[in-house]
Amino acid sequence: MNPELCELLAGGGMTSCFLADENGNPLDPLSPGSILCEEIKPLGGRENVTVILPNGQEVTLQKVMIRKSGYIVVEVKDGSKTCTSEPVSFCRVESVLLCAPEGTEISCKISKFNCFSCVNCQGGFYESLEIFLDICQDIQVVADVKVELSVELCEPRDFLQPDFCPRNVSLPPQCDLGFGSQESTEELPTLVTRKDCSTPKPRVSQVEHICVNTQKVYDWILQQTNLEIRKRAEDVPFICERCRIELFVDAEVFCEGEIAGNVVCECEPVAGAVVFFTVSPNVATISPEPAVTGPDGSFVATITVPEGTDPTAVTITATTDVNDRIVSDTESTIVFCPEEECLLTFFGPSSIDCTGMISGRISCGNDVIEGVEITFTADPDIVEIDPNPATTDEAGNYFAGVIVPEGTPPTDVEITATATVEGQILTETIITNVFCEQDCELTLNVSDNIVCEGDITGTIFCDDLPVEDAEITFSIFPNIGTFTPNPAISEADGTFETTLSIPEGTPPTAVMITATTMIDGAIVDMMVGTIVECPEVECPCKFRIGVQGGAAPAVVEITDNGSSDTLEGTINVTAVQCFTASPMCNPAVDNFNVAFGSDGTTINFTQGRRIEIECEGNSFARVLGTARAQGNVFSGIFEVEITLSIDDMNMGTWTVFATNFAGDTFSTTFTAEVNPMTFIGDCDDTPTLLGC
Repeated sequence: MNPELCELLAGGGMTSCFLADENGNPLDPLSPGSILCEEIKPLGGRENVTVILPNGQEVTLQKVMIRKSGYIVVEVKDGSKTCTSEPVSFCRVESVLLCAPEGTEISCKISKFNCFSCVNCQGGFYESLEIFLDICQDIQVVADVKVELSVELCEPRDFLQPDFCPRNVSLPPQCDLGFGSQESTEELPTLVTRKDCSTPKPRVSQVEHICVNTQKVYDWILQQTNLEIRKRAEDVPFICERCRIELFVDAEVFCEGEIAGNVVCECEPVAGAVVFFTVSPNVATISPEPAVTGPDGSFVATITVPEGTDPTAVTITATTDVNDRIVSDTESTIVFCPEEECLLTFFGPSSIDCTGMISGRISCGNDVIEGVEITFTADPDIVEIDPNPATTDEAGNYFAGVIVPEGTPPTDVEITATATVEGQILTETIITNVFCEQDCELTLNVSDNIVCEGDITGTIFCDDLPVEDAEITFSIFPNIGTFTPNPAISEADGTFETTLSIPEGTPPTAVMITATTMIDGAIVDMMVGTIVECPEVECPCKFRIGVQGGAAPAVVEITDNGSSDTLEGTINVTAVQCFTASPMCNPAVDNFNVAFGSDGTTINFTQGRRIEIECEGNSFARVLGTARAQGNVFSGIFEVEITLSIDDMNMGTWTVFATNFAGDTFSTTFTAEVNPMTFIGDCDDTPTLLGC
């Protein structure tokens, strides 16, 4: 059966599988409801089972029946052709022993999911299909109780395989089934302790016992399920003459963004296809709804996020009917839109030793605003800010240096940034502790705007006397220029000079220039902000790149305030630079975004704007630029570099490296299938879907 499928495998086709709904649409296995995971309650109630703990204690637990069910779709592809199976249903019922007394409920969540598949061919014909699932579920026994407000978190207890599911050793001491004794040498977690909430407690030593309604966790395990599914070929047909819809969505949408896509059958565009959209959760609208594909099979729509929407992770699904078959594609993104029509962000260090940097960005909705003057005031007025006012660059960024007079003792200073945008006065204030005990002073003279090349001069004095032969080292943030010489050597009168050269093609970009020297073992430095540019061809190439499905596993290394950490989570990366669907480049198309999450930790780089881009053939793209860091780790303006290399199987090797002026870093290298709408090429190329 289906020799075309076996020919695809024999020619190097790769097999993969994913969780889907009953119509074959991909699902996130960790999203609630994607896999049905629930208790099957017997008519006579849960069966009691007596077990012996490792310490010899005899306790009574309950046998709980858990059912897991869902659908799997298998794909075979070689980069140019794809065969897709009909959805394959699975169901597994298992029993677990838990402390689950009468009145408790079972909460079951999927915490990890892996799928592997094998298509068996004999004599060039498809004979059978095997699917192997590894599912890790987080099972808790809970009940609504009244408890004291002060509590400690409980931990999951030991269960089954240690490799796939992380485990902790414990059995809850609060089950009233013989669990009260704690003679075991194993450490047991402290759960929420019941209190008598029916009678108010007298107030003793100003301590109040407040009773609240909450959930009590009686037991908690992590369980692994290994499931094998074997099907005959006639039970699971594959469709190789495949029609598909491909969707491209930015990794983040700030107030408003564009959604693009294509509908094709065997790489032939489908005109007039009616495309419907859903957003889950429904916190944004898409227009037009529905969209209709043009002669080239493409469609474009606008997603609008209401003002006041906090950052929210959503999935966007596009669905259409082609040849009486429903096809769909789903992408993940983060949407948000602050209440303010225009927004001024302002960042600075918690302390400044003699010199420091302040920075920020001005945006209105999804648009960053260029050419806005930001005026700074300080209270008390003991610091100098250079430049003042500062001006936003093409990416909406601004930088300024803060200079603290020598001899200044530690003092808290409020620095306020104010700007007027579209008649709206924007203002933000930061508080920083400033001080300066050094006896040397370094000055720096930089013009307000450097076009391609500019001279930078300065002086170095100690105790009001010039310093000769001091080595002055220069750096620039973002790192887009070169200094000649570097270092410079001060003359007998304390003066020095260098030339800053800016690469051709650099758009107007706010930068911070730093000069540093060492005098008698002490560091002396100076920081000045300016705008640099060097016009040339704005678009040497064009590309649109994205991660398939909007999420990929990644390991990230971060440095935050000098401390290093490794995070494991999921990442989404998109970049659209100079891209048009016609043979040309559009310099106004300039956007890249990175969204990373790891167990409640979020690190996002949003509203990215390029400084430079490059392409090599149709398989490598790079963008270097600035973006605003958001999340619960980093904030401020970061320099971000993204690269993508694509192999013949449309697998991408991605790198992301981001750093700020303070030396905080974010770096990762990961592999993930690229979105089929990815395109890398010259300005005169016509984009096509990968594999077509």
